[in-house]
Amino acid sequence: MPPSVAAAHLEACAAALAKADVSDPAEIALIVPTLARAQRQLERALNNLAAHAVGGRTSALQFRGETIETNELSDVLVAAAEAAGATAEALAEALPFFDDVEDDDTRS
Repeated sequence: MPPSVAAAHLEACAAALAKADVSDPAEIALIVPTLARAQRQLERALNNLAAHAVGGRTSALQFRGETIETNELSDVLVAAAEAAGATAEALAEALPFFDDVEDDDTRS
């Protein structure tokens, strides 16, 4: 699948999820772990984009005898990747709260 198609699919799925009825605790218990994994994949995707991005001013940094060049676009994408990673970590912290969701659901 071309990356642009995958990105469009991601956007459409996120929009559908944003509009979904998520009032069922058991459904939330299924969604949150999936979102945590998706955020990790998004972090990886953004880091991959950053590695190939060209845009804005370029700067060079000397590190352990090597010159590392970055540009403004890659810097922004790295920051976005870090934010996605932080979101994944936050979602992962919620996972223990879902251990007993099905046991607590007395609506059936």
